[in-house]
Amino acid sequence: MHSKPLIIATAGHVDHGKTSLVNRITGTDTDTLAEEKQRGLTINLGFAYHHFEKSIEGNNCLCTLGFVDVPGHIDFINNMLVGVGSVDFALLVIAADDGIMPQTREHLSIIKLLGIKQGAVALTKTDRVEPEQITQLQVEIENLLLDSELEDPPIFPVSNQTGDGIDELVAHLKSVLINKADAEHASANKNFKFLVDRAFSVKGIGTVVTGSTRAGSATKDSEMLCTSNGQSVRLRGLRLHEENIESIGSGERAALNIDLDLSAVSRGDWLVEPSIYRPITRFDATLNLLDPDSDIKPNAEYHLFLGASHHIVNLRYLDNDNKRFIQVKTNEALIAHQGDRFIVRDPAAEYTLGGGQVIDTFVPRKKRSSKQRLEVLKAMCASDKSALRSLTEISSEGINLNQLRLNRNLKRNCLDQLISSLSEEANSCVKLQLKTNGIEVLLHQKYFDDYRQQILKQILEFHRINPSQQGISEPALSRSVKFSGSHYLFNALLQSLIDEQLVKRTGTLLHKPDHLMSLSKEEEEFLAKIKPILEKSGNVPPRTRELVDLTGISLKPLERILRQTTKAGSLIQVAENRHYLPETIMALAEFTAQLVGTNLTEEGFSVIQFRDESGIGRNLCIEILEYFDRVGFTRRDGNARFLRTEKENIFGI
Repeated sequence: MHSKPLIIATAGHVDHGKTSLVNRITGTDTDTLAEEKQRGLTINLGFAYHHFEKSIEGNNCLCTLGFVDVPGHIDFINNMLVGVGSVDFALLVIAADDGIMPQTREHLSIIKLLGIKQGAVALTKTDRVEPEQITQLQVEIENLLLDSELEDPPIFPVSNQTGDGIDELVAHLKSVLINKADAEHASANKNFKFLVDRAFSVKGIGTVVTGSTRAGSATKDSEMLCTSNGQSVRLRGLRLHEENIESIGSGERAALNIDLDLSAVSRGDWLVEPSIYRPITRFDATLNLLDPDSDIKPNAEYHLFLGASHHIVNLRYLDNDNKRFIQVKTNEALIAHQGDRFIVRDPAAEYTLGGGQVIDTFVPRKKRSSKQRLEVLKAMCASDKSALRSLTEISSEGINLNQLRLNRNLKRNCLDQLISSLSEEANSCVKLQLKTNGIEVLLHQKYFDDYRQQILKQILEFHRINPSQQGISEPALSRSVKFSGSHYLFNALLQSLIDEQLVKRTGTLLHKPDHLMSLSKEEEEFLAKIKPILEKSGNVPPRTRELVDLTGISLKPLERILRQTTKAGSLIQVAENRHYLPETIMALAEFTAQLVGTNLTEEGFSVIQFRDESGIGRNLCIEILEYFDRVGFTRRDGNARFLRTEKENIFGI
């Protein structure tokens, strides 16, 4: 039998009858805490279910109305945000004798900010007022809903005491469920993400978590990760209310029996497929403020609610003119993907400030507010296919497909299908495998062709000016082309030309295939004896005299080889007796830029920091950094160093 759920959250002011209404529909009292019974109000989240069977499009379906009963009291707004953050449908409850109250308005604002489009209004306690008052209140509610994003929400006058109107409300909810779009397609395209809102232990069973599947699907005995600590988790059993089930899909609530200690999992954690486990502390997002005259302060700490978790964050605008995009920095790592909704409350957590949507979890270290970056963020707000189409047009350095897949939680086959569909639209792109770091890049054909023409033109120009030389080294070629992208991408473009036999690599030098010259003796000995040693030694290459012992080449001939290969661009001399391969220097430059990017102070970095982070000895660190100072990549000021410019401006890659 197929399973089809509709997850419904109650919303509204305290004591307006939310819990009683859920009890009327499901027969379950969701107030289970002694304090809730004593005070007569909901404190924690409550859960209840109403099941029915229905034949839908020829399939026998077990349909479930799953209710998340949230607190209405302002003191427990945090719990309300957890409950309403992962639902399909909002049931706004308003008491006829009280009318529209403060929490009615705030809850409705939260529903809007979270992008919940479907909903209805239950006008409760109608047995306490006259019909005229009900009619008047319905008009007020209709006016209140004009500013919401709920799609034509109907109003149902009901009485929890007499049962009047309950059948009509339930019939409407069932109709919404029956007509709800099937989530199988979404499950097939996304990796599994299960949001935990409760965790407890059951005697004889072990740890049980309840929550909702926000993406993808999973079956019993699947292996997942718990995001609180990255521990592996096996789904030992799945249960929907009182029924054992074999699988769960997007949009379904369930209880999962997992082989993890209770102390290791709690509300706000996710169970996810290992491939998408990537904790972050920064992401770029949109932000909509409820009061357009309010503002955010970059040094203030705000309360952010995402999924079922609560975080203290700093916010800052990326576009001060339009104030559409913000960057969020959290004190603790979290899990997020493009499209996830969140709520922001003021520093004192007294009122809802606004809400937004995650756009990009791969925040660049530099130019975070540049025009190019803002164009990328704007493009990424669109649906998967539209975003991919726009990004190929504006991303002159290509789209990192690994990052795109992770950010949007797309399965590989789904992304491949999107790329194929773009090609069918005559939006031709080239997929490049960056061999050095394993990244796949999608580059629009116009950029691909232009870069390759520039490379060929520059090689021809080199031959014209230097007819007696074999060719040009890759770093020198990159600098002469003034390529602004990564050296990995440049290498892939170059390799495509080599594969098509438009360019030939002889030793370390690049040339046109018809430009025939033999390798010098120095180049041959470098390739045969010295380069393999330098490749193996990585960041700590042997000194010149150590190379004598390792290669068996006498000092004078070795020094001549090093001079010639350095002149040709195949080596970089960092110190009097220390030479590096160009690709190793590029990796060290990248490391240095990352070190600066992760240093949150403005005090630069020291030799000691460079040593500790790189694992290179102190004396060699000094040699490397002094070389970076000489070429203008870094600047020394006392014991600290700062970047003078981006590495591309110095090394051409």
